Amino acid sequence: QDLLAIQPETQVTKEDMFKTQGGFYDALIGCYTLMRDNYSPDASMVVGGVEYMANLWITATDGGTAYDFASHDYRADLVEMNLSQLFLKQYEIIANVNTLLEYIDIQNNVLTEDEEDLYKGEALGLRAFIHFDLIRLWGPMPTGIDGNRDYLPYVTTVQLENYPYSNYQEYMTQLCTDLDSAELLLQRVDLIVANDKSVSYRQNRMNYYAVLALKARVYLYAGEEAKALAVAHELLTDSKVDEYFPAVDPNKLLANQDNPDRVFSTEVLFGLENKKRGEIFTNYFTPELDNGILAPTNTSLLNIFLTESTSDCRFTPFWIRPDNGKYSFRCFHKYEAPEESDPFFSYLVPMIRISEMFYIVAETTDDETEARTCLNLVRRNRGLVAFEDAEMVDIQQVLKEEYMKEFFGEGQLFFYYKRLNVSSIPAGDDSGMITMDEVKYKFPLPDSETDYRN
Repeated sequence: QDLLAIQPETQVTKEDMFKTQGGFYDALIGCYTLMRDNYSPDASMVVGGVEYMANLWITATDGGTAYDFASHDYRADLVEMNLSQLFLKQYEIIANVNTLLEYIDIQNNVLTEDEEDLYKGEALGLRAFIHFDLIRLWGPMPTGIDGNRDYLPYVTTVQLENYPYSNYQEYMTQLCTDLDSAELLLQRVDLIVANDKSVSYRQNRMNYYAVLALKARVYLYAGEEAKALAVAHELLTDSKVDEYFPAVDPNKLLANQDNPDRVFSTEVLFGLENKKRGEIFTNYFTPELDNGILAPTNTSLLNIFLTESTSDCRFTPFWIRPDNGKYSFRCFHKYEAPEESDPFFSYLVPMIRISEMFYIVAETTDDETEARTCLNLVRRNRGLVAFEDAEMVDIQQVLKEEYMKEFFGEGQLFFYYKRLNVSSIPAGDDSGMITMDEVKYKFPLPDSETDYRN
C-alpha cells in the first residue's frame, strides 16, 4: 500500500504544490507555458490555422491541412482533428488557470496580499484572453448574434460535470467581469504601473496595460465602439506607456541587418516567450530544406505593401528573397532568431501590440483629424511618409491595409475580417477573391464536444 502511494519525481499533487509561494508561481508560469501549444509561430493561433483562413499563404497541396483551412473546409479530417486539439487545449489552459484561482482564494497566508492580487490579476486576464479567442473562433458573427442560442461555456470552476453553455451576452458579460477585476487588481500591485525599472519581464506576462489593451480589443469586437475608444484613449494617454513601450526607430531597425528586432519588441504590450522560435523559423520558413515552407506569392505580397515596400520597415527586414537563385518568392523572417540572440526579443511572440490601440482610436473616433494623427504616428514609426492634412484619406481602407501589414504572421487578420463581416477576401494564390459568409467565419463544435454534451 505504501509502495502504491509513492509520487513520481516529476509530479506533485495540487495540495502539495500550493503549500508554498514557489508552488503558486510555478502554477502561474505553467499556464503561460501551456499557451505555447496554440500560440507558437507554428501553431493555430499565430501562423497556422487562422492565417491559412485569412488566405495569406500559398496552400497549393490539395488535401493538406493548410489547403483545407484556406478552403474553409472545417469538416476535413485533418482540420477537424486540428480544431478538436485546439479547442481542448484552450479549455485545458482555462482549467489550469481556474485551479490556480481556486487555491489563491483558499490559501492561508502562503502569499502576501500583493502576491495574491498580482497572481489573481494575471490569471483572470489570461482566462479572459483564452475565452475571447474561443468565442472569436467558435462564436457567431458579431453582426449576427442569436440571443436565444447558447454558444460556448465560460468556465470559472473546476468540475467533472458538463459545463453549462452560455448565450453570447452572458459569455461576454463574464469575460468583461474578469477583465474589470484583473484591471483593478493589477492597477494596485503591478510594478509596471509603479514605474519600476526592474520589471521588463512584465511584457511576457498579462500586465496591467495588456489587460487594458485586451479590453479595448474585446469592446471593439463586440461593437461597443465608445467603450473601445475610451479604453484605448486611457492607455495611450498614460505617461508611462511611452516609457515602457517606446516606438521602434525605423532607421535603426533597417541599419541593423545582422540583428534586427523584427517583432518590434519594445511595442509589444503582451507576448509569450518561446525559446524554440528560431528552430520553428528554420523548419517553416527556410526553403533550402525543401519541406513545403510557408510563403505568399510575390504578387499578393506586393499588393499588400502597395508602392511603399522599399521604405516600410515591415517589408525589408521581414521579407527576404533567398540568395541562392533557386527561388523567386520571398521568405518570412519575422520569427528568425538572430545569431547573437538577445535573451528577450529573440524569443518573443507578440500577442498584443501598442499599434493596435492607435488603430482602434482611428477606427472609432468621430474626429477625422485624430484618426489621421493616429495612423500617421504608426506610419512614421514604420518608415512611411505621413498623410498630409489636405490629402484625402479613406480611413477604413487604410486600416485594412495596416492590419494586413502590421499583423502578418500574428493571427489577427482573420478576426478583423470576421468582426467587419468582410464579404470577400483576396485568395493567397492570386486567383482572385474568395467569397466569405458565416459558415466560413465560424467553426463547428468538435464532434468530441457535441458527443460528450449529448
